Amino acid sequence: MGYPANHTDHKALFAAIAAGDEAAFKVLFEQHRSKLYAIAFKWTKSAYAAEEITQDVFISIWTSRAQLPAVKEPGAYIYTIVAHKISRHLKKDANQSRIIRLFLRNKKHYSNETEETIYADDSRKFINHAIAQLPPQKKLIYDLNRNHGKSYEEIAEALDLSPHTVKSHLMQAIKFIRNYVKENALALAGLLISLFR
Repeated sequence: MGYPANHTDHKALFAAIAAGDEAAFKVLFEQHRSKLYAIAFKWTKSAYAAEEITQDVFISIWTSRAQLPAVKEPGAYIYTIVAHKISRHLKKDANQSRIIRLFLRNKKHYSNETEETIYADDSRKFINHAIAQLPPQKKLIYDLNRNHGKSYEEIAEALDLSPHTVKSHLMQAIKFIRNYVKENALALAGLLISLFR
């Protein structure tokens, strides 16, 4: 069954999708993907999370397609799903932040040298993975500043750049690393949880 890209009869689309029509599902995807992404990004402030939530919405629709013929208001149904996914993400993100804050607040109680060494080593590996994904120039500027203590002016002179350009690259690098750590906080939270056991 072929559907034009501007098809707006959602009930017909839902009925076709319920019957396993992948073409109808693709039309629904094209119609709503950008809107759902925009909503998810507005709430999460994360491109990675917004993309993940958007994909999860369509996965849910497809895996639960047997229920679609009973849906009276398809539009409301779709946006209820995305609202639920966003809510789950925000709760998970809040819980991860809570775990990290709890660990930092109580770290003095966890003075076992072995555990602290493991935490430090794994955390460094986690951050290094983010640094490794930086563009070569940003990676070099970050390394010179953070690991070798070079000032903006010293780095600018060495690389034949302006201090302003050096500062801009460094701030972008730091922002990327922070976002990477935040978006992949689940792994870090799992590490912290293991230390509480």
